[in-house]
Amino acid sequence: MTLRNHRLQDFFPIRTSARSLGKASGFTLIELLIVIVIIALLAALLFPVLAEAREKARSTSCLSNTRQIGMGLAQYTQDYDETLLPQPWPGGCADVGYFTTNPAQPAQHWATMLYPYVGNAGVFDCPSFSGTTYVASYALWRCGDPTKTPIVPIVEYGVNEYQVAGKPMASYAEPASIGLFYDNSYIYSGPALCYQAPGSSVRRRYFAAVGGADWMDYYGAPVRHQGGSNFVYLDGHSKYAKAVGSFTNADLEWGADWIPSGPHKRFDVLADEDACPAK
Repeated sequence: MTLRNHRLQDFFPIRTSARSLGKASGFTLIELLIVIVIIALLAALLFPVLAEAREKARSTSCLSNTRQIGMGLAQYTQDYDETLLPQPWPGGCADVGYFTTNPAQPAQHWATMLYPYVGNAGVFDCPSFSGTTYVASYALWRCGDPTKTPIVPIVEYGVNEYQVAGKPMASYAEPASIGLFYDNSYIYSGPALCYQAPGSSVRRRYFAAVGGADWMDYYGAPVRHQGGSNFVYLDGHSKYAKAVGSFTNADLEWGADWIPSGPHKRFDVLADEDACPAK
């Protein structure tokens, strides 16, 4: 027989396997366990990264909100002879049902006063917060409207309690350093932390960083966004501030009995230009 009469199989026998004969070959238990462990490890590594990325996106969206609020504030003050909007406690709208009301005070919530300049009620809703909000005796609808149809359905930013008198902008020496609006679920916040900054000869009021994203903070600004919060300043600009430093309840001007004992962090954002009273 000549070489050409031989088939290739005669020289190189082809082996058959259980798979080629139609019999399925499965994974062993050990192999399956190894795969499960690898998937679990990858998930443990990826989930925190994904969660951080989602919060970063929410923080950026919130900062965009505060920038629009700041632009609305700048337009409002320009229309009202360079005077800030008034918002003293407790407010003058009895329709809200707050435990106390002062009819001599404004009835409309500051967000409804800025809404005509912003034109989007959604900018008052922080995407990182979903809890309860408090508005004192200030209406989110037209006060006196029996239907209580909201102008702004929800507001998840607070106003600096030290800057609610409706003062002229010209009365401030550092409007770009003083926070007016910021992350908070309560309409007010009394930033009662007295702190002497490096290079300063006096102790002044700064925002205290007390509690987490869901904290309803009467005494500072909650830490909503990856260790910080977003602020709108008196001059209308907006900026993210990181919680830094350390203080104890002894550094609070008032309210030390109402919040958890420290140490807490602060924001390097002024609440007021005036010096704190001497200890």
